[in-house]
Amino acid sequence: MTSRSTTLGILGKKLGMTQIFQDDGTCVPVTVIQAGPCRVLQVKMATAAEHPEGHRTASQNNGKKRGKQAKPRAADGYYAVQLGFDDKPARVCTKAELGNAKKAGLEHGKRIVKEFRLAEAPTQKPGDDVTVKLLEDVKHVDVTGITKGRGWAGTIKRWGFSRQPSSHGNSLNHRTAGGLGRQHSISSGVPRGKKMAGHYGCEQVTVQRLVVVKVDEARNLVYVRGAVPGFNNGYVVVKKTVKNERVVIGKMPAEKFAAQKAMLAKQKK
Repeated sequence: MTSRSTTLGILGKKLGMTQIFQDDGTCVPVTVIQAGPCRVLQVKMATAAEHPEGHRTASQNNGKKRGKQAKPRAADGYYAVQLGFDDKPARVCTKAELGNAKKAGLEHGKRIVKEFRLAEAPTQKPGDDVTVKLLEDVKHVDVTGITKGRGWAGTIKRWGFSRQPSSHGNSLNHRTAGGLGRQHSISSGVPRGKKMAGHYGCEQVTVQRLVVVKVDEARNLVYVRGAVPGFNNGYVVVKKTVKNERVVIGKMPAEKFAAQKAMLAKQKK
């Protein structure tokens, strides 16, 4: 069984593709991702006493006459780190975004903000920077992004359907889907979940277990081999893959192994 990832990831931007020659001379096609630097905007703790100094109080707005009222910050109930990436001008930020950014020592907002849940209390504090050094010893990553938008697409492009025959009286129906309903069944009409033409793309997709070929800490770049979703300059989330973490629940009984060995011995005879 594969466990759900509760490790800290990093935000980035897909720059494009290139190729890298390894030490043995093989040429590897890679996708370049600008991973970070990301600013820690907020840290969430399970209890209120675990919050860092300077972040243990909150304010409540009671209107123009009464103003703001300071109060102790409540517990979040879980551990998490909120990261922001790519500067956003203050003139296009909302007051809520600027208020959250000022707590981390920024005068402007961030274009992409993402929260990463953790299993233990984080060591980061608001205002710290998370760089690509986070992926220094990671061999495989999961990349999440928004796929390219293809607009309204037919069944051939969207689902990989085959064309209809080009002969025997088939006129102007070569790329159509064909029959849709159930004419001779108890349940009539189009079945639920039928693959048809429709909106294709602009969906959040996670590609798992991509190989990390190279990490450039000086330029905050990570070179990944595999399909990275989205277009160039699109934002992505890079995390350590969950497919390398294996959790063994219990052990198989010895009687089952003995039965398997007996069956194999009979087959050999």
